Amino acid sequence: MITFSNALRESMPKTLSSLPLLSIAILDYKDELAVKNKAFALFCEKNGLPSPEEVIASPLPRNYRTTTKRRAIFENGEFSLAFGEDDRSEYAEPLEPEEHLAIYKLVEGYLKKPVFKALAEAMNWLIIRGSYKRRTVIFNVHEMNASVVRKLKLMGEHLTASELGVFSAHVYFDPTCSDYYLEARRPTNALAFKTLYGPKDLSLDLGDIRLKYPVTGFSQINESQIPNLLSKAKELLQPNAEEHMLDLYCGYGLFSLGIGKNAKSTFGVEWEGPSIEYAKNSARFLKRMNAKFLAGKIDAEFVEKKIPKFREPEVILLDPPRKGVEQGVISALAKRNPKRVLHVFCGTDEIPRSVNQWRMAHYQVSKIQPLDLFPGTPHLETAVLMTKADVRK
Repeated sequence: MITFSNALRESMPKTLSSLPLLSIAILDYKDELAVKNKAFALFCEKNGLPSPEEVIASPLPRNYRTTTKRRAIFENGEFSLAFGEDDRSEYAEPLEPEEHLAIYKLVEGYLKKPVFKALAEAMNWLIIRGSYKRRTVIFNVHEMNASVVRKLKLMGEHLTASELGVFSAHVYFDPTCSDYYLEARRPTNALAFKTLYGPKDLSLDLGDIRLKYPVTGFSQINESQIPNLLSKAKELLQPNAEEHMLDLYCGYGLFSLGIGKNAKSTFGVEWEGPSIEYAKNSARFLKRMNAKFLAGKIDAEFVEKKIPKFREPEVILLDPPRKGVEQGVISALAKRNPKRVLHVFCGTDEIPRSVNQWRMAHYQVSKIQPLDLFPGTPHLETAVLMTKADVRK
């Protein structure tokens, strides 16, 4: 057994061997891809997995991140914005769009002024999200008194006038000062989210369709690679008019609406209610009458009792969080007897454990397709196609 981090370490140039794995960002992209291909092949070999396909390169290997963040620091009367502990500025900064850097510089400049002291003292994080053309700014604060609100409104006016493409600004209230920049646990009686100006949603353009999602909802941070992700998912899963498509951890409907058009029907499930509502709205707007969505905690009982069973054949796509699926989910999905399963992993080390569960449920790996959704970092996104194994062998 070997972790992907260790495989990367073995595959890195000797000149970088003593540096953090994030130092992969200083390589030329073709050299970075060579390292990742070598490391992922080694990872698969040592973990008893079939040989993978070549890593699909990112169209935009640097300056690609559509979500970035800075921790707010107020010490000895001085305010500053800094990278989080999981980032290193010399490695992370080249991955961010230049417009983001300009916005951070602008906001930091204002928050250094005495007139903004109340807001500077209340800040946890500053977050930028959106697309390459339009951006929203989120002020994560641990206090929301009248003085802070006034300064937030004034900051919104400065952002509106900045000509930096900031089309909306919002406030996210987190009194716990969590290390996670969009903390889910908040007091139910507190004002958790407030809009300073602009729309409350973001959008993703995919050729002939546009999908909207909530400002705080999850979306891939590499907009340039999403078309490749959808194209490869469609090629592997092959949804068609003879089969239903089940999309677990569907978010705002990226896969359901992005590749499910040709399926007999699509059924998406996500625990986060706001994203599901956006998926429903997008389905109505796009007139995808064959697309249905349901919010719920995805565990074995939910799969067995809440997700409708179809008479016709079914294909399944699941794209869970980095930690993977809950215990029993894979077994419950296998009992539905899907013809094909596309399991998407953003945590590479999770692949062997989940694949072993599919094997125990009589499914085999047909193809392993890594995609570089996170250039300049020691991470990959991987789509693993599972098909029914011949138990007679």
